[in-house]
Amino acid sequence: MQLPNLDLSQIRVLIADQQGSVRTWLRTQLALIGIQQASMAANATDLLRQCRNGSFDVVLCDHHLDNQKDGVELLEDLRYQSLLPLSSVFLIVTGERTYKRVISAVEFAPDDYLIKPFSANDLSHRVMAALMKKKILKDVFAKLAEHDYAGVVAACDKVISGKGHHTLDAQRIKAEALLTLDRIDEAAEIYTSVSTQRAVPWARMGYAMVLQKRGQLDEAADEAAKLNLECPEYLSVYDFLARTHEQRGDLAAAMDYLERADALSPANLERLRHLGKLASETGDRERAASAMRKVVDRTQKSARTKIDDHLTLLKNLVGESTRKEADERLKAMRQAHAETADGLIASDVAEARLRRDEGQLEAASAAIDRALSVHAATPQIAASISVDLAEVCIESGRNEDALKVAERIEGDPEKLDASLRRRLGRIKPAAPPADAAPPMAMPPPGTEADPEATARLLQALAAALDALDSAWDADRATACRELLIDAFSAAPREREVIQAHIRYDRIAVRNGGDRHKPTTRKAIVSDTS
Repeated sequence: MQLPNLDLSQIRVLIADQQGSVRTWLRTQLALIGIQQASMAANATDLLRQCRNGSFDVVLCDHHLDNQKDGVELLEDLRYQSLLPLSSVFLIVTGERTYKRVISAVEFAPDDYLIKPFSANDLSHRVMAALMKKKILKDVFAKLAEHDYAGVVAACDKVISGKGHHTLDAQRIKAEALLTLDRIDEAAEIYTSVSTQRAVPWARMGYAMVLQKRGQLDEAADEAAKLNLECPEYLSVYDFLARTHEQRGDLAAAMDYLERADALSPANLERLRHLGKLASETGDRERAASAMRKVVDRTQKSARTKIDDHLTLLKNLVGESTRKEADERLKAMRQAHAETADGLIASDVAEARLRRDEGQLEAASAAIDRALSVHAATPQIAASISVDLAEVCIESGRNEDALKVAERIEGDPEKLDASLRRRLGRIKPAAPPADAAPPMAMPPPGTEADPEATARLLQALAAALDALDSAWDADRATACRELLIDAFSAAPREREVIQAHIRYDRIAVRNGGDRHKPTTRKAIVSDTS
């Protein structure tokens, strides 16, 4: 494959470093290789402003840019706000040689990082290599930006067919796109092929994701756990294991993996949010408050701030030891989010909890009344805020108000995150549909099932699975398992029965339930005889 030509005279670079002498030296070195268009930024605010106002092909950012944000946090913000396209190069310049700092930089996928001190030759080589990679994968990144995953696959195929530089990168991106498109077998073929040729963690991680997509959750967790033991520095596996354990209902193990990853790389906001939510859900207030303090403090006055982060933090700042902090944070929360209905409701929910904790029940009730009034008058409220409002109603013995709030939560419950689905399920248990078929009576063991009765049974099983899929409920899950036992008793080799079993397992795993082993009535009779 012939390498593309680079017109360096058209390359635009932003150099971000608080020291003017360093900025000048970097600009001089870039000019020596033909890059003439170089802008300067002395702090994080300036860097973000310039990226909003113009596009850059390369950003050279010092890790310790200022006291507000380091290079890793800036990269996270740039990606989140879509201020730096995938086609642009982001290089972190750092004097940190410690394991944790290097891991942090790698996790947020800068194109490279330069360890100080480095030579002009090192700078030239790294910049040129990163630009060349972007040029080769230009069409791939363009399709990714459009979320055109079929186009991503086609663009990757062109790079792979050239059998030149960055073929492995194209294979990785293609496999991820195939998983997004649910073309699971094709993705599995890539991951398996790469794993047999090279010891790359992403291929093994990808195969674990394939197993998860197939509903083989135990096998996926085992594969990821092996990778974690062999490559403890590979951070994606910690988040994957946290998600799989959460799906299996083991929230303690999920939190353990999140904390282990945070100890290696404390810069990941989404991981801290995940940890804070799980800790709050399980009643581990100290752990939840610790995680959410970091999230709230790091996102203040930025585009990444979320009102429910404040709400989760305040929910866990109850008790005498944190009362002063809670009052101060509630005041700041009201000031920062007073212009939105979500902010008003969240602030009143937080105040209701704090006042009730202080024994001021009338003040708590008044805060709930204010929140309910705004909720009723506002057409659309974030699901997370509504769930918290419903929960504080239940905590205060106002169950009817809680149900009214829960009934207004719009949209597909499956689009909520797992924690919100579980919490909503506790507030608003799903009732069986009025037209649900009653459990089917099966013939005694040893007698042949009637084909028409089997057909009716399969219809009832399909309807029960549809209901369970739309709203998970323990009673519905039990009824589905009973129908599955009947189905395996009547027609153990029928394709529809096997597919129904696979579907049940996927629904159960997604909602933190246990998978169901194929069982027949005949087997139960023989075991107890």
